Order: sequence, then C-alpha cells, then structure tokens
Amino acid sequence: MDIAQELGIPVFCFSTFSARFLFLFFSIPKLLEDGQIPYPVGNSNQLLRGIPGGEGLLRCKDLPGIWSVEDVAKQDPMNLVNQILATSKSCGVILNTFDKLEGEFVTNLSKIYNKVYTIGPIHSLLKNSAQSQFEFWKEDHSCLAWFDSQAPRSVVFVSFGSLVKRTSSQLKELWNGLVNGGKAFVLVLSSDVLIEEAGEDYELVIREIMDRKEKGRWVIVNWAPQEEVLSHEAIGGFLTHSGWNSTMESLAAGVPMICWPQIGDQPSNATWFTKVWKIGVQMEDSFDRSTVETMVRSIMEHQDQKMENVIAELAKLANDSVGEDGSSYRNLQCLIEDIKKIEVN
Repeated sequence: MDIAQELGIPVFCFSTFSARFLFLFFSIPKLLEDGQIPYPVGNSNQLLRGIPGGEGLLRCKDLPGIWSVEDVAKQDPMNLVNQILATSKSCGVILNTFDKLEGEFVTNLSKIYNKVYTIGPIHSLLKNSAQSQFEFWKEDHSCLAWFDSQAPRSVVFVSFGSLVKRTSSQLKELWNGLVNGGKAFVLVLSSDVLIEEAGEDYELVIREIMDRKEKGRWVIVNWAPQEEVLSHEAIGGFLTHSGWNSTMESLAAGVPMICWPQIGDQPSNATWFTKVWKIGVQMEDSFDRSTVETMVRSIMEHQDQKMENVIAELAKLANDSVGEDGSSYRNLQCLIEDIKKIEVN
C-alpha cells in the first residue's frame, strides 16, 4: 500500500476471507489493549468480548494468527495483521460473499473501507457472466460418471483443499470412519496430502487404504472438479477443511458440511457454519474414526429438517444475489464503473 501510494497508483484489494474474518483483523488492536490476547497456553477456546456480531461465539482460536503467549513469543502475528490493516487505505475491498449472508459485518467494514464490493459467490457469478475454462490443478472428471449411478443425496464428498495436510494416523482414522459410516463417498487424495513423518511410506499408507473391501462404495481421485461435484444431485454432504471458497461453493449448492478445520480462517468459518447458520456439524476436539462415522451419519441420514430448510434458503439467497437483479451482480457492475472513472497521473 505504501509503495502504491508513493507512486500514485490506485489500489483495489481482493480479500479471500469472509467479511467476518476480515473484520476480525481490525478487532485485534482492541483485544490486545484489553489484555484478551495473548492468551495463556491451553485457553484457545476462551470466548472473546467486545467484537460486534461475535459476542458469545468467537473464541481465541477463531482469530487471524495464533495468539497464545507461547506462540507470540516465537513469531509476531502482528506482521500479517498490519498488512491487512493497511488495506483500509485502498479505493475499496472486494469480497467473495453476499449482503444477505454477512450483512452486519459488511456494514462494519463499510465504516473502515472507502467502498466494499460484495460480489459472491464468485464461482456462481462467473457462470452468469462469462464462459471460461480454467484449472489450477488437473481435475479428474471420471467420478462424475460414477455419481450418475448413485441415488440422490447418497454420497459424501471428502476434500481438504490444496493446503491442508494430514498425518498418516489422521488419514487412517478418517478412512475407517468413512467406511464404517456405511455411506458411499468420493475422497480427494492428492499425492502430497500427508505430512512427512519419519519412517512413514506414503505408498504403503495408500495401499493399506485401498486394500479395504467394498470398493464399489467409494471412489478416490487425485483432484476433483469441486463445483461440478457439489452441484451433482448425488451429493448429500461435504466433509471439508472449511476454507472460505469451499464454504461458498457448498452453500450455493445447498450441501450441508461436516467441518474439520485446521488453519487460518477455517476454525472461524466452521464456528459460523455450525453455530450461527446451523447447517453443518464440526469435528472439534476428537478426530477418531468413531467421531467421523457419527458425523457422517448425522448429516447423511437427513433427519434434521430444520437444517435442510435453512440451507435450501441460503442456497436460494446465494444464487439470487448473482442474478441480474441481485446485489452481487450489481456490485460487480459498480466496481467496473468505479475502475473506469479512475484517472492515473
């Protein structure tokens, strides 16, 4: 931001976070002043006070960065926070969300930024605005044909994005929980999914998994076309790391989530999904096969009609927002016009 200002170059910022999580960055100076952070080691579930819209919900572990006394002594999380705070000097911030989903936090951000452009869900807006084909990772579309042979809402989609990794013991517990859950599933298992551990052989771990019987009940792919998968009628649940892009894609498709958050904004997203919107469940303190099995059954047996109704309504609001009369569509047009008006010396 400083360099852009020095050179007289206008800046528009794109935040990959939710409006809620972006707003949390601006709450950190006050939390430090109040002495709520850094927090004693082991108190990550301690509730935070004084965050508009987050009272009784947000915990220390939901904040950007790791704020335990021990971790702060090793690495100062304010480096990232200060970078984000500096974006308030920009012409505006672009967000992958929509007004009716995060209205309170969008309003809070509008008091900080010159303009806030909510244009999400971006993947849905793209479908309505342009025809394009692009991939960052080579996608395996073979699973789509398999879905066609499955009953509606009978398959669990399991994917943890491109950054989150697992230990071999976590992967084994996940696998056994999925198998014991008795539901059909597709598992995204990239070649670099495992955290390197001494004495562990990736190929051996995968072979152990593949040796299980009932192979017709699941499919394993290296990378899946996630948007297409989530929108397929066979999908009944999404076991995810709770990254914001995946959250928005699942929400727009009307698919409930089993949240297994790990890093960054994922714990905060999972908190909101399960405790505020109440359209999913979260694996928080236990990651064993029994927990995985219980969570899979709780989502896939579709017994919570209230949850089903809420996610259907949110999916409708998400898709309405990107229509020609929707707020996200109009905000994109506004962003384009605002950029056109800029005169660069």
